[in-house]
Amino acid sequence: MKKYNLKYIGGLLLLCLSICSCSDFLETYPANSLVSNQAIENEEDIQTALRGAYQGLLSEAYYGCDFVVQGDVQGDDVQPISQGVRTENLYRFTARQNNAPTGLWSRPYLVINRVNVILNAIETKDFPATATLNDAKGQALALRAFCHFNLLITYGYPYLKDQGASLGVSLVKEVLPATALPERSSVAEGYDMVIKDLTDALAVIGSAENDGHFNKWAVEALLARVNLYKGDWKQAFDYADDVIQNSPYTLIPNAQYVNAWKEEYTSESIFDLHISGLSAGNRELLGYVAHPTGYAALIATKDFIDLLNEDPQDVRLGLLQTDSENQKRFINKYPGRNGSVAVNNMRVLRLSDIYLIGAEAALKKPQPDQTKADEYLNAIIQRANPAAVHVTATEELVLKERRKELVMEGHRFFDAMRLGKAITRSGGFHFLNNVDLINPTWSDFRCVKPIPQAEIDVNHNIEQNPDYN
Repeated sequence: MKKYNLKYIGGLLLLCLSICSCSDFLETYPANSLVSNQAIENEEDIQTALRGAYQGLLSEAYYGCDFVVQGDVQGDDVQPISQGVRTENLYRFTARQNNAPTGLWSRPYLVINRVNVILNAIETKDFPATATLNDAKGQALALRAFCHFNLLITYGYPYLKDQGASLGVSLVKEVLPATALPERSSVAEGYDMVIKDLTDALAVIGSAENDGHFNKWAVEALLARVNLYKGDWKQAFDYADDVIQNSPYTLIPNAQYVNAWKEEYTSESIFDLHISGLSAGNRELLGYVAHPTGYAALIATKDFIDLLNEDPQDVRLGLLQTDSENQKRFINKYPGRNGSVAVNNMRVLRLSDIYLIGAEAALKKPQPDQTKADEYLNAIIQRANPAAVHVTATEELVLKERRKELVMEGHRFFDAMRLGKAITRSGGFHFLNNVDLINPTWSDFRCVKPIPQAEIDVNHNIEQNPDYN
């Protein structure tokens, strides 16, 4: 697989964009081609370029698999089925500077560069000021924020550890020349940029449902998540509350919950990444990696199975199915469509998550709202089992429900790290040994990934994360 680093990607910005008739995806060309935005001459070109940006998210090295997988197998709810499978290195935290996964760094920047080309064209060319153009600008800003945020939580220490004082990532706000050697900014500066891009996007993006794309509600949902990670509980609550109260999305009913995972989009799909049969052809996307008839690389931990079984009537137990070793440990959130186990949308921003963000933030905001916290937490608990007893929300109960509801969606590890909580990974089906990271905390240097060697080699301004040198 071709590898990119940030400096090289800077060269790709001096490129030509074209429409590929067979796939309609954005193509990139070498640095000695035409300046990129010369290929964007009208709104149709902008829409083609946006399709290319969204497609860039679907790399198996990024949101098509590895970014989501790290959020699960580095936690205590999901693990590889055995040694030697595709997800083992993430599970064991084996990454060091010389073997760091390059795609988690380079692929988000590839998308960032694509959207910066779009934004540059919108700003510098005399396009008519239409609602379509404004919406495209909003989507591009949201995509840039989304990628920077994913980079921040992968390579920068959690915001609440030191209020964002530690190193984050390189912030790329414009089309870079090939010679650019950007330094890393602080985590706090990264959050500031992400929040600004998202609030700027809100001013121009459309609110209509737009499957597979950002709209106003997806931007607000992402703002709720970003502010939750930052510890700005009021902002997190306000955005989550607006999405819950005013957006067109609704929770999947209990009776439809298990089968909903087979659907292309659901009533909760605020922002899904669409995967078609064509884009899933490489068999490296999460559905194939996880499925018992694919690579069969991922199972639920014994701790997670025990957690779900606390309520034998929990509808989510219906997602547990027999894995390739004939044990009921496979979490069937990626069952495939049209006979292909590799074809599954990636559920990036789902309404259940927003309910749980709203519940947590309601408890922690400067003027706590226990009533709202109870309402939003119980909506998820009682959707799982309509006969469940009404609970009084606490942080512990919200985090427990996040584990149950959001498993295999890439959240558990990051939820623990953002709050400075330890994860215990031992017993049950685990096969970690004493040289592995068994109990991740934000105090362990391995809770953030090392910057890949390829980037260090070409950019002397990039400082490595502590203890990886």
